[in-house]
Amino acid sequence: MKAVAHNFFSVGAELCFASAVPWPSPLPLVLGAWLGLSIGYVLDWVGHSTRQGRSVRTWFTHSLVTAPLWGASLGVATVFVTAGLLGVALRGQLVELACALGAIAAYSHLLLDALTEGGIFGLRHRIAVAHFGNGNAVLNSTFVLIGIALGLEGLHIL
Repeated sequence: MKAVAHNFFSVGAELCFASAVPWPSPLPLVLGAWLGLSIGYVLDWVGHSTRQGRSVRTWFTHSLVTAPLWGASLGVATVFVTAGLLGVALRGQLVELACALGAIAAYSHLLLDALTEGGIFGLRHRIAVAHFGNGNAVLNSTFVLIGIALGLEGLHIL
C-alpha cells in the first residue's frame, strides 16, 4: 500500500478508537493522530530491507508479535518525551492509553500490508490475505476513503 493510504487509514482508525476514551481533554485524539502518522513511518523505515533490488518487509517490524511492541514503545516514548518537555507529571492511565493506541496503529498498518503480495509475518509463516500490488489505485483509494470516514466518525462529524 502507498503511504497515503496507510496514513489516512491509521489516523482514521486511531481517531475512531480514541474518541471512545472518556478523557477530559482532546489529548487521546491528538495522541491517536500522531501515532497513526508516525508508527507507519517507523515500521517502514526500520523494517524494510533490500533483497535482489526490491524492498521487502522484515520480521523485525512487520510481524503480528513485533509490530504492536513497536507501536506501544513509540506511544510510551511520545508520552514520556512530551511530559518531560512540558514539565507535567505522568498519569498511569495516559501510559496505558499510549500503549493501546500505539498497538492499534501498528495493527492497522499490518492490516493493509497483509492485503499486498508481500504480506506480513505471522507466528510461523508469512501471511498475505490478498495479493494486490502496493500501487493498486482502487485499493489505496478505498482505504483512504475508509480512513476519512473513520476519522470523521471519531470526530463526531458523521
